Amino acid sequence: MDQLLTELKRLGLSEKEAQVYLSALELGPAPVQDISHKAKVNRATTYVMIEALATRGLMSTFVKGKKRFYVPESPDRLMSILRIQQKELEEKHNEFQKTLPMLLALFNAEGAKPQIRYLEGSEGLKTLRETFEKMEGEFVEIVPYDDVLATSEIMDDHERHTRELHLAKTPHRAIVVMENPDPSKIPNVGVGEVRFVSSKEFPMHGEIIVRGNHVFLFSYRSAVLAVVIISKEIADAVRGLFNLAWRGAAEYPSKKS
Repeated sequence: MDQLLTELKRLGLSEKEAQVYLSALELGPAPVQDISHKAKVNRATTYVMIEALATRGLMSTFVKGKKRFYVPESPDRLMSILRIQQKELEEKHNEFQKTLPMLLALFNAEGAKPQIRYLEGSEGLKTLRETFEKMEGEFVEIVPYDDVLATSEIMDDHERHTRELHLAKTPHRAIVVMENPDPSKIPNVGVGEVRFVSSKEFPMHGEIIVRGNHVFLFSYRSAVLAVVIISKEIADAVRGLFNLAWRGAAEYPSKKS
């Protein structure tokens, strides 16, 4: 019974509405006092719940002799309610799609101060990847790949994420830091070039990505932590540092895709 109550509440019924409806299903046509007793809801409240259920099309009534009986409608009616809710949700989604560009324009507007966001854990990483996949233009990256391979939160969605970037033919340049640089371990990501340097020579445990006006900083040592900085000036500065490192890594092993 508790599970049925939970499922009905997920459909939008209140706890008392769910109790009254389930009690009515068990009783069949019954006067309000019987439903009230079985549902363990006081009589006055039961009347209110029956009225609410009737509005949803889940209860009806008839008079027999001098008594009024209340009848639950078939649970099939719940599917109709679910379809209505789904339609309403789709309509809200379509309306929000129209509003989203205006909200993003406000969110991404360049101001005097950089925008800074902090995200943690696998859900934060998922949100970040979804945002990243919708962006356009080249990205540049310095990544400690051994740390990436050792972090389960990253690897859970890593294959899908790299596949999306590859299918979109995303332009990129990356400097991969590994203890034993091995190009065969790196999946193809879009269209670009990867250069490999040794972590023995350049030890690091944080990742840096620059794309557009966004700078993404990741730490993997204890838990996944991401910092996103949105600023043209800062992005250009970090991109400039990457370009300097890129030139310095020109003689190191590389892989093109």
